[in-house]
Amino acid sequence: MSRGVKKIRKKLDAIASNHSKFDFCVDSEPIRRRRAETCSYVYEGNIVGREDDVKKIIGLLLDDSNMKENVSFLTIVGIGGLGKTALAQLVFSDKRLKSAFPLRLWTCVSDHDQEQLDVQGILRNILASDIGKKDEQLTMDRVQKQLREKLATNRYVLVLDDVWTENHNQWQKLIEFLLGGQKGSWIVVTTRSHETATIVGGGQVHKLQGLSKENSWLLFEKIAFGVERSSSNEELVKIGREIVEQCAGVPLAIRVAESLLFGQDTSKWLSFQKIGLSNLRGSQTDIMPILKLSYNQLEPSLKSCFTYCALFPKDFEMRKELLINLWMTQGFIVPLEGQKVEDVAEEYFSILLRRCFFQDVSHDAYSFEIISCKMHDLMHDKVQNIAGKEIICAIDSVINNIDERVRHLALMSNESGQYSFTKSHIRSLIFIGRWDCWLQQASVEALVASCVCLRVLDLKKLVLKSLPDSIRNLWHLRFLDVSFNHELEVLPKSITKLYNLETLRLTGCSKLKELPEDVIKLVKLRILDVFGCFSLTHMPKGMSKLSCIHTLGRFAVKSTCWKQMFDELEELKGLKGLKGRLHINISLPWNNDLDINEGNIKEGAYLRNKEHIDEMIIEFLISPSDD
Repeated sequence: MSRGVKKIRKKLDAIASNHSKFDFCVDSEPIRRRRAETCSYVYEGNIVGREDDVKKIIGLLLDDSNMKENVSFLTIVGIGGLGKTALAQLVFSDKRLKSAFPLRLWTCVSDHDQEQLDVQGILRNILASDIGKKDEQLTMDRVQKQLREKLATNRYVLVLDDVWTENHNQWQKLIEFLLGGQKGSWIVVTTRSHETATIVGGGQVHKLQGLSKENSWLLFEKIAFGVERSSSNEELVKIGREIVEQCAGVPLAIRVAESLLFGQDTSKWLSFQKIGLSNLRGSQTDIMPILKLSYNQLEPSLKSCFTYCALFPKDFEMRKELLINLWMTQGFIVPLEGQKVEDVAEEYFSILLRRCFFQDVSHDAYSFEIISCKMHDLMHDKVQNIAGKEIICAIDSVINNIDERVRHLALMSNESGQYSFTKSHIRSLIFIGRWDCWLQQASVEALVASCVCLRVLDLKKLVLKSLPDSIRNLWHLRFLDVSFNHELEVLPKSITKLYNLETLRLTGCSKLKELPEDVIKLVKLRILDVFGCFSLTHMPKGMSKLSCIHTLGRFAVKSTCWKQMFDELEELKGLKGLKGRLHINISLPWNNDLDINEGNIKEGAYLRNKEHIDEMIIEFLISPSDD
């Protein structure tokens, strides 16, 4: 590594030398590519499948019962390319809206490349939308006076298209100039961010969905086959339907596909179907840059978190807890002073969700906590394009020739349980597949021997009977998941040599009998999840030393008397960060003086300050005495 660093320093010295030699200067304001400015006009014949959305929004804007304030707000939210602007244009041009609102105004904000909202510029554009010309000579005071006079005498609808800001103060500085309209006025905002919708306020949010399969095909057919739709080639129709499926209901993606295929022969259609939209040269100047705009706005740490999601296949249900653990393991989470890394990771997930990177959210039974989410197919295409060779989701099990650039790898588990591995520098290895797929012992040993740089190793649901003793060689390992391996009875003692381990998941290992006594040496553990390990009768002595643990799931006690039981439960005193669910299983011999008082246990000193525990269940197993 030191030799590599020296080479890099030598290159940097050469660059610095050339910088001075040729009098290069640093441009603190690089050229930024702005999106083309939108307008209020749209040709309705080109829009398919938005009749219900238009009807709903028009009904909302014309409903007198919604007119609680002089000016109300409606936000249209969705990912890039979904047709938010087109929907706003349809609403803006509707005859019913024209008769109800004497003043209609449109301006394209498109502030994605700005650190602050250009309030003066936006107000000037709004004024120009009415008077038909833009006067750059007008001062801010003159602009706001003219605009406020115009708004005060009319009931108006104003569309602010493509708003990106998530800064509440900047938004307030803008709208304070727009709130003087007559009662029943509306401001309609289009955005990609649910956070922007929150700061806009008003409570009216229209979450735009993708086109149905039927409407997606109608839109594609309209241009791809032109006037010859009725006599379309059956083979091209079949290929075209599969291509439309890849577009995942996004109108812009469908338009790009149909325009690239119009007039092309069957071979071009087959090529398109095979390589996908994200790899086509024509799409790199249209749909993909639109999607990447959202990515470009993320902070570097958030970009890393999102890019890591390329590890999972399309339509995969990504569990929130797993994502957060993986991000922390890879060092993507950057807490500020005084912040807990888990709290920051939760915030990262929330940001990606609010900005429409994730969708199809599943909640717990009480709809309080988010359990899982998915990624839009086109977002998935984009993130794989960004990840390149570094992050791979493989569909086969033979990986003899892993590209040296691969650092994170997901494998689809198979029935044979045979996998071949060669030396590599991968840092993540995750098995994805159905339940109870076998993984042969030889494959496990080959894996450990070949992938010594691993930080993440996910072996859940693989019917493992044991882990090799050589696992001690994975010095960098921070995350190990062997959950739901129902045949696993013991863990090798060598696992206690993994001093960097932060997560050890054993959930559902129903035959696991005990944990290694020296597991208490793994002082960096944050998660030691033994929930569902029903054969585990006791915990190792000294558990209180694992003070970083926040997830345990189950605590097993096996005692011969009350005193011993309370002594073992005292170990919970040191685990002050516990949260979530905690099941305490207590095994005691029967005797006539036995007085089980669950309340005393729950209220005991060893369980004080456990305000973050959502569920606590105490179970007693009383075994009969010899007599």
